Amino acid sequence: MMGHTSGGESIAVRPSRNPAISLRFGIRGHGANDPPNRATPWWSRIVRRDYPWDSVRTPTIRFHNVHRNPDGDLPCGIALHAPKQPVTCPPMGSSHRLTSAALAIALATTACTSVGSSESSTTTGAPTTTESNTAAAQTTTSPPHPTTTTTAAPLATVRVIGVVPGELASAVGAFLSVARDSRNDAGSLDAELVQHHAGLSGMLEDEYAGTAHTQDLETGGTVGVVRLDNEDIVLLADDGEGWRVVGAHLQSLGADPWFGGNPRRILILGSDARPGGDPAVHRMDSIHILTAVPAQGVGTILGWPRDTWVDTPYGEMRINALTTSGRGPDALFSHFVESWGIPVEGYILTAFSGFEKLISASVGRLLISLPTGVPEQEWWPGFSAGEQRLTPTRTLDFARTRKRLSGGDFTRSWHQGLVMLAVLTMLQQGSVEDAPVLLGELVKYARTNLTPTDLIQLGAAAFYMDVGEVTNEVLPGHLGRAGGGASVVFLEPEAEGIIEDVIEDGIRDQG
Repeated sequence: MMGHTSGGESIAVRPSRNPAISLRFGIRGHGANDPPNRATPWWSRIVRRDYPWDSVRTPTIRFHNVHRNPDGDLPCGIALHAPKQPVTCPPMGSSHRLTSAALAIALATTACTSVGSSESSTTTGAPTTTESNTAAAQTTTSPPHPTTTTTAAPLATVRVIGVVPGELASAVGAFLSVARDSRNDAGSLDAELVQHHAGLSGMLEDEYAGTAHTQDLETGGTVGVVRLDNEDIVLLADDGEGWRVVGAHLQSLGADPWFGGNPRRILILGSDARPGGDPAVHRMDSIHILTAVPAQGVGTILGWPRDTWVDTPYGEMRINALTTSGRGPDALFSHFVESWGIPVEGYILTAFSGFEKLISASVGRLLISLPTGVPEQEWWPGFSAGEQRLTPTRTLDFARTRKRLSGGDFTRSWHQGLVMLAVLTMLQQGSVEDAPVLLGELVKYARTNLTPTDLIQLGAAAFYMDVGEVTNEVLPGHLGRAGGGASVVFLEPEAEGIIEDVIEDGIRDQG
């Protein structure tokens, strides 16, 4: 039934015979007492019916509750797929068979040209011609052009199930939904993260099962990794305002990992504070910038000689003294950003005791290969060349040794880079799902100004680095005297080019 008003009449259309076709037609009508050219119809419907017309059974199409105009015409236009001329129902004063025959001819004729069409159109009644009482000229009113309506497809979304807490599942599902259909609300997702996955539209499934690994951090916030059943991973962080997706590697769809912008740069500091001392306000024995480009799996470990002579807002001094006098690591961090223009994102600071505990918690006995032997020191034995496993205490001994070394503090800084590479190699024997727990240990035994978002992005990046493509280098310099005769290091002119490499793309240009 296509429309209802009380007191209307019915029209039946019964075509005699035709091949099976799909009819698509619209009907527009006016009130019983309204003129036929009234601008606004009182009902309008678009109807689609599929009729298997054959010689055995011929369907009857009925239009119910159709009202006459005052002049006896039926005020309806019947059309299939936007015909050139809609059919105006003849007066009901004629026989019912005549009405049915006229409609059947119109329907059958138009339907033959509309089989398989997916467009929908609504056509007004035929042009009407009226004759003025005072003039012989006729006025013709043309119907408006047919309009085509396109129905938007429903939003495509993704649901995450499995061993994933509800809030995490919602966050991951929202991210994957945006990647699948850009019309979904991106909310607080990083714009670069969304853009990175824009090319995946339409490629994701309706549902994925996942497993979540999360860790509360002593410094505040929570980090997490969700691995989906297709081996894709999603990084999440709660910086205090709820879970948010902050990175992903949708490898099953051919996407590169995105763990924040490239490159990442952080300051790695080692304090010489003894047990009981505050490592933040003592001199730094170890100063390195660590860069990472996760999308390429490359990076740089760049050591700064601790006695480098620098000009600071507090006067000229060795760079490792910037943290003394209560200034702390923020002063050293600011010097790298403001004086050298290196966009480091934050720092990680350890001291002797914290370093040993961190090595113990993360890798246990460190497997490392030494290119040359290290001579015995006053307080600990030396080290032979070659591959060996070092306890956390012996690892600290190796990282601290500088006396009787060829190159002195320059060689010690390079050895500290070897320790970082050895730790990275051992961590990669696990998987990125280990990152949340490892970060929990890191903030327990080290100090940092990095956010949970930064930490999980950098922690995940560690599992994607190609250790063989991470350079280990110390800025070149020479010994001299300054500050009342103190032994200091002056950087060589070529150090400027190395620093520029770190600033530009985080990758050391060896050419």
